[in-house]
Amino acid sequence: MFTSIEHVHPAPAGALHAGRPAPKPGLLEAEGDHRVRVAGQKRERMRERLIDATLAAYLGCEAGRHPVVDDVIRLAGVSRGSFYRHFDAIDEVFALIGRRMAQEMLASYSRLAEPLTSGAARVAIGPLMALARAAMEPCHAAFIARVDFVDYLASDAPRTHLVALSVHDGRQRGALHFEKTDAAVDLLIGASLEGARRILRTRRLDTAYIRELTSMVLQGLGVARAEAALAVALAWQRLESEATTLPWWQPPPAA
Repeated sequence: MFTSIEHVHPAPAGALHAGRPAPKPGLLEAEGDHRVRVAGQKRERMRERLIDATLAAYLGCEAGRHPVVDDVIRLAGVSRGSFYRHFDAIDEVFALIGRRMAQEMLASYSRLAEPLTSGAARVAIGPLMALARAAMEPCHAAFIARVDFVDYLASDAPRTHLVALSVHDGRQRGALHFEKTDAAVDLLIGASLEGARRILRTRRLDTAYIRELTSMVLQGLGVARAEAALAVALAWQRLESEATTLPWWQPPPAA
């Protein structure tokens, strides 16, 4: 006796999902956007992690040596492949850090100096800020002390001549006395960088040294000693009054 077997036809397309609502196109797009956004945030966090590790590597390098990729990935705790998925070379990280620092420093300088009416005090804000930051944020000082940071200060076209404009303004106000603007700019920036290097070596917040060096720079720009001391006092007061707006202002114990 034979049992007949009925031919089974395949279920029509979509029958397996019968009774389930089809995903809405807008929902699929939102889920896709979310995944893209999360992936982008993850990439950005890794880039910042590598940038932070590069700065930390600078702090740990002996004088005269720049960190290499192996230094960075060791501190970041990632593989070389992870590094090269985000940057083509370590010089790319150096350039990014330099541009960021220059833009941030120049913007802070412009904001802090703007309300000061004394031309000498406006100029004093720059070295005071750079030297105080060297003590409070050693990684920052380690970077600017070991690269040609002046190039980065001149790389942001809209602000290229901000320091030059500040010393020129001081001269126009009758506070500064010099012949060549380039020489005045080099004195101002050069003293700030060399001071940052000294502070980096000592790791001390020596406010007396910071203020005296700044006063000597002003005197080199033709300001009388007493007037230079007053300008430095006004500029330092301005810097302290804005301390809460400066993310790097975290003073270690004073010397």
